[in-house]
Amino acid sequence: MLPIGFDMAGVLFPLFFIAVVGFMIFAAIRGYKAAQRRQAAIAALVAANGWRLVSEDPTRAELFASPPFGTGDSRRARSIIWGTIGDRPFETFAYSYETHTTDSKGHRSTTTHHFQVTWVPLTGPLATMRFTSDNAFLRAATKLGARDLNVESHEFNQRWKVWCEDERAGHGVLTPRMIERFLQPDLGGRGVVIEGPCLMTYTQGQSDLTDLSQTVGLLHEIADLIPPFLFEPGNDAPAGGSATR
Repeated sequence: MLPIGFDMAGVLFPLFFIAVVGFMIFAAIRGYKAAQRRQAAIAALVAANGWRLVSEDPTRAELFASPPFGTGDSRRARSIIWGTIGDRPFETFAYSYETHTTDSKGHRSTTTHHFQVTWVPLTGPLATMRFTSDNAFLRAATKLGARDLNVESHEFNQRWKVWCEDERAGHGVLTPRMIERFLQPDLGGRGVVIEGPCLMTYTQGQSDLTDLSQTVGLLHEIADLIPPFLFEPGNDAPAGGSATR
């Protein structure tokens, strides 16, 4: 039996507060160690392949106009790596931005959104196209005035939403072989963007780049499937801005 006047809340609240603080410290230490391991793995990969690395480049945070770029604030591009794989060029970097929410009591919270962005150059500029299954990014694409394209493949239409600023150019890119490539499982969970003279893919989360060779390889496969006539002079499809290092 508790003594008269015993304040249970006065005992439990400090214990709860200590537990919450302890969990936050544990989570921070765990995140720091994971980041260290990830950076060590990336540095080893760069050294082994003779690639170049810079820790941060603000210009890369504004490299593309397509989502996930152009959203939120405090945009950052870190661990920018470039070089060649199979004698073909690529660039990859960790991209992040912040969004903010306020609850009914006026408490403001911040969420950081992380992506791994990888891109390769194309032969020339093309009209912007976005391949995605993420509804949030579809809404962003709609605001940019893009058009949803459908093809004869029901499976493709169910799996992918394709937005393009020029319908004729979009259907030119979506050959049967291109559609078949996008139905392969290694593209699952990715967004793919053609913007200007660049072909870009992104995934959510932070990466140690163990799958970088596969990612660059699939980008070059897609690039090689784009019909060459779309790059020829006189093809008057609108083209987006350039992105080169």
